[in-house]
Amino acid sequence: MRSVSTALVMLGIGIATWGLTTATTGIPEPAVDLEAPPGFVRWVLPGGPAWNSGIRSGQVVIEIATGESELDWTLHTRGSGIDYYLSLRGATAELRGVIPLALIALIAALLSAPIVLRKPRAAAAFACLAGMVGSAAVVPAGHPVVSTMGGALMVALPVAWLVATGFRSTVLRTGVPVAALAVIAAWIFARFMAPAQFGPLDALRIAASGLAAIAVGSLLIDRAPLRAALDPSGTTPALDIAVLAVATALALSLWLVADLSPVITAVALALVVITYLQARRRVVLLVDQLVFGGREQRASIAAVDAERSRLARDIHDEPLQALSASIRRLETTPDLEAEAARLREVATQLRSVAMDLDPPALDDLGLGPALASLVERANAREGTVPVLMRIDDRTGVGARDRLPPDVERDFYRIAEEAISNALRHSGGTRVDVTGRLRRDLAEVSVIDDGIGLSSERAERAGSEGRLGLRSIRGRAAEIGADVAVAAGPNGGTAVTISWRRR
Repeated sequence: MRSVSTALVMLGIGIATWGLTTATTGIPEPAVDLEAPPGFVRWVLPGGPAWNSGIRSGQVVIEIATGESELDWTLHTRGSGIDYYLSLRGATAELRGVIPLALIALIAALLSAPIVLRKPRAAAAFACLAGMVGSAAVVPAGHPVVSTMGGALMVALPVAWLVATGFRSTVLRTGVPVAALAVIAAWIFARFMAPAQFGPLDALRIAASGLAAIAVGSLLIDRAPLRAALDPSGTTPALDIAVLAVATALALSLWLVADLSPVITAVALALVVITYLQARRRVVLLVDQLVFGGREQRASIAAVDAERSRLARDIHDEPLQALSASIRRLETTPDLEAEAARLREVATQLRSVAMDLDPPALDDLGLGPALASLVERANAREGTVPVLMRIDDRTGVGARDRLPPDVERDFYRIAEEAISNALRHSGGTRVDVTGRLRRDLAEVSVIDDGIGLSSERAERAGSEGRLGLRSIRGRAAEIGADVAVAAGPNGGTAVTISWRRR
């Protein structure tokens, strides 16, 4: 997945650079084929500068004027008693008007590069969206090939991310690109062969690119594990300035390109700022996660795992060995059998602690047997509700038949945390551990029939550190897995984690 995301990031940067270069230095082509006055317009490229000025095939060419500069070229036509004018200087001004958007796109694409190693999905998403905006800047250039490529890429780039890293369903991964290709092909056909159908198909192309961009954003936000390491109540002037700058640039672009009045532009800018201030907490958390990659959380998880392994080795290497030697000596001493029995209980408890810290079944046999051992130990504790396990495990013992080691480790720890939460907090009568394991797929659910966990209680408990939901989501993010916390089929809470090999 990382290599695919890196390729998408590089593609996004390249297309955004192309868009900014075209918007900055390009000279639009009229994209019209004419007879000399008093001839007729033979052909007009739909969506080109002449087309956007109202010029159509069959109109009478009244005048073609040129001047000292290349930009002084103008065209005057007449059709149905109406005069139409195309000024190359005016078309160039419209092209220059998209420079702010193209610049934002390139900056966003470049900013995605540093995070591609930490957050490959997020980096690829930002780069593809930036490339989509950059390709839109090429369309006003008017060149039949260049502008057509730009228009097609507006749809193709976000769809590429959805297929490569967004969708897990085979139907969606097949159906979405087929639908996108159909839209692009129909749009290109209308542009060169059926201009009467261009308007509706161009609207369909823009709508398809917008829907794909919305899908990218929604999937990214839904799957991004938000964390509160950065105090959302604190001041983040850099982020605030950046948001204000982007909003201002967008408003300026709309003013120049869409010819909006200054009043409407100012109102739109004010609405954006007000909306940001209301959603600032979520924005700060999301930016911290995506930009800084959850470094503190990952470091904390890694430190906990390393400390678990160290403690397990320390318990096994010295205390257990010393206890075993003492037990053997006591067993040979008359009248000390009771003391030996008590020490054996202590040794058993220490072995159980060591297995909890670093379960040997996880390294030796894989995730399925490790989960079975986890459930068995949970049921062995007195005073706990029964934990039942139904896992369809089709993995093997060999390395080629197992899940990746980091996936096995994090799935085990997530299941351990979820079972512990259910036993301590649900107040239910049973806990079910269900799912399926394959070498390229893992799905595990921990379901209780207790009091349930509403979204408000989950957020409050997580912020107060009383539940391990933050740790669960952090571990899932490390391996690119999805976590869902929902109501169970019989009330209670269901924690589900799913992962698929890319």
